[in-house]
This record gives sequence, structure tokens and C-alpha cells, in this order.
Amino acid sequence: MLNRLVRAILEKISHDRNRSFVCFENRARQFQCPFHYHPELELTLIVSSSGQRYVGDHIGRFAAGDLVLMGPDLPHMYINDSKFGGWAKAFVLQFLPDCLGAEFFKRGELQRIHNLLERSRVGLLFYGKTRDKVAHLMGSLVNLDGLERLVSFLKILEIMAESKEYRVLASPSYSPSLSLYQGARINSVCELISMKFKEGLTQREAARMARMSSPSFSRFFRRATNKTFRSFLNEVRIGYASQQLLETDRTVAEVCYESGFANLSNFNRQFLKLRKVSPRDYRRKRSSAG
Repeated sequence: MLNRLVRAILEKISHDRNRSFVCFENRARQFQCPFHYHPELELTLIVSSSGQRYVGDHIGRFAAGDLVLMGPDLPHMYINDSKFGGWAKAFVLQFLPDCLGAEFFKRGELQRIHNLLERSRVGLLFYGKTRDKVAHLMGSLVNLDGLERLVSFLKILEIMAESKEYRVLASPSYSPSLSLYQGARINSVCELISMKFKEGLTQREAARMARMSSPSFSRFFRRATNKTFRSFLNEVRIGYASQQLLETDRTVAEVCYESGFANLSNFNRQFLKLRKVSPRDYRRKRSSAG
């Protein structure tokens, strides 16, 4: 029983033997996406909905237009905001590194794509014109067949391989220790944080929900996420605060308390630590750039 609990959830993706890759539209009231991993690479385009995105040891926000390429066996999870209404929709493309043959992407003409697949092992977030071009192709890919489908797939990879409009998500040194994950526990803890990060959530409360002592939970959480519980919680709060600063007219103080911080000085300190600028400068620089 213990051996089954100490692994992240391994998702087994069914493949049509006549197709080199899987491409589908995911549409639901809420994304049912626990912390999981699989040997396939995955390209996910969020069409509608918002919430919290976890990729390896990365914590961030996602919204419509979010485009992420995740490498093989990279643990990831999407959790919708509790107040999100309507339909959560995404286009998902999944494929094995050797989907077109063990040596296909290593050939000279495709070396850039091979390098892209290697870089994706820590997760890549694409933006700008790159995202727009890929989004257009992914929207039509689900309805294509035959050679046209394969050409479109390769074109998507080529666009990302040649782009400089991307940001690495997980830490450069991140290497998933899958045997350290306890899928069910990590899922429930992350869901608890996503629901209650605006409140006075404590490590003791999270440990109690995970049915662990505080010391045991502290060790488990750090080994599974590469972060302390407090650091993880602060990153979730700062991610939400960043979004609020850009999308609302709330004052910095209002955003501070709305995001779950008890005082303004700690909020400013944590924001500067994670974003390298103050909340006011963050809003000003992003507004002038956009």
C-alpha cells in the first residue's frame, strides 16, 4: 500500500497506433487535473478559465492565452479559481519524444526541434507572436488528418524551436524525484492552498488535512516541492497579487490584504523578493510596456 502512495500520479495516455501524437480539446466546468506526470511531452493552450499553474517547482497563474510546453515526466497540475464561472477550455497536444522514430528529431534539419524538446524538461512558457501563431495552428489541428495533420504538428514545433519569446518555468537544476511525491497528499494540499491562500492558512492546518505531524509534513512538503510550505504559500499569494495589480484598479494596500498578507511591509518585502521590483513599480512598468 505504501509503495502506491509514495509516487506522483502516473497518467497513462492511450494512443491510436495509426497516429503519431494526440491532440484534443479539453472542455469542462473545472479542470480535473491532479498533480501528475507522463512520459509524453505536453503542449497546453488555455482558451478560457483562470487559476493556479504548477509545473515542477514552479508556481504561477494561468489565464486565457497561456501556452506551456512540458517535457517528459515533468509533474504538473492546473487548478481553476474557486469563483471561476463558465467553461474551462484548453487545447492539448501530447506526444512521445520518439513519436516519429528514435532518431528523427536528431537529424541535422531538425536539430533545433531536438534542442527544444530537451529544453522543455523544465517547462517553457511561450508568449507574444509565438503564442499567437501556435494558438492558431492548435485550434485547427484537432480537425486535420493525414499528411496535413503531420505537417501542422511539425510547424508548431518549428515555430517554438526558433522562438526567443519564451520563459523557463521550473528551476534550471530541477530534476523531479518522482519517488518522493505522494500524489494524493500533494493534490489535496495544493487544492487546500488554492482555496484558502487568502485566509490565515497555517502549516499545522495543512499537516492535519494530510494526516501527518507538522515535522513529518514539513520534510515531506519540502522534498516533494523543493520549497518550504511558507515559501510555497507566499508564491501563490504573490502570483495572485501580481494579477490583481495588472487587472484591477485596487490600491497596493487593498491587493496586499486581498492576497492573504497580514501587513503591508511583509507584502512589499515578499513581492520584491520574488518579482525584483516593488508592487508599484511592477504595475507601472507592466502598464507602460503594454
